Amino acid sequence: MNLNRQLGQNYLISKKIVTKIIENSEIKPDETVCEMGSGKGAMTFDLCKIAKSVKSFELDKKLYEKLFKKSIKYKNLELINKDILKYEKPLAFDVFVSNIPYSRSRDTISWLATKKFNRALIMVQKEFAEKLRASKTETNYKAISAISQYCFDIHKLFEVEKDAFFPRPKVESEAIKLTPKNLTITMNLISLIHYIF
Repeated sequence: MNLNRQLGQNYLISKKIVTKIIENSEIKPDETVCEMGSGKGAMTFDLCKIAKSVKSFELDKKLYEKLFKKSIKYKNLELINKDILKYEKPLAFDVFVSNIPYSRSRDTISWLATKKFNRALIMVQKEFAEKLRASKTETNYKAISAISQYCFDIHKLFEVEKDAFFPRPKVESEAIKLTPKNLTITMNLISLIHYIF
């Protein structure tokens, strides 16, 4: 399996974890799902079976091409070979799902803070999840803590073992659920908050 180290790829390979994420997402038949990081399609096709439509972004061109060949039979799937955080076209969705590359966690949360949607089910580094939930009196309370707590209710779902990924990461992971408080903010304000911190 060829890996693009620059993209921080750790593929989710545990079917058990995929099932738990989908169950916790509670996707309805009339909802649109946005997936960041199709990878090898571990979750993508299962999402297609329950959602009205799925918009799945994969930045790695080789992965995208391989997955595209397998996706023909899923008429409700739109595969997009773009960086979702730089995608300029209108993007409407109800549910966001992702095994976020650890190096892009902060940027992804900031991006979500500017969007309107119903809920997000994401996997992040355990340390980062704790930072999102940190109180103002804790040393790991940062700008992203303030941003995420202003925009979302943050729920810990479950911890994810290292063996659920390939290659095996060096850090612990955690699945969390974000429920918007309908208080979206602009990227300019997000930049200001980071500057203040």
